[in-house]
Amino acid sequence: MKTYLTKAIAFAIVITTCYNCSVESVNNIDSESNNVIQINEPLEVDDVCVTQDPQAKMTNNSLLNANFEVFNHLGTLITHDYGVLPGAESSVLSFTSGEVTFVVSTSASIKAIEIDMGNCMVYEVMIDENNQLDTDQAIQL
Repeated sequence: MKTYLTKAIAFAIVITTCYNCSVESVNNIDSESNNVIQINEPLEVDDVCVTQDPQAKMTNNSLLNANFEVFNHLGTLITHDYGVLPGAESSVLSFTSGEVTFVVSTSASIKAIEIDMGNCMVYEVMIDENNQLDTDQAIQL
């Protein structure tokens, strides 16, 4: 009786395994793999920047709130981000190309940096914990 029960259990396991398997056509498998290949193909993106307006961003690592302003060559305020919290970054400020003045200020200090910004240029400035700026240079994209 023991051997009959063991054989019956083994037979039941084999049968349930067979019912859980499905058979797919080789054509379906090939078409699915082609779809995956098409999805994973990289998009071709032109890396050359030509007409993007200049941008600026400030990182505030000081212990004070900071203000970030951008003025044109006539002294008119173009864009700004006021009250950047300690440990935070300003939003990315976009503006027209030309001679601009960046003014970075806290309650302890103020600094103005004048840079001729062309298209596809980015000015990233960081205020350190001593309220000092780390760069006066803009980079080309």
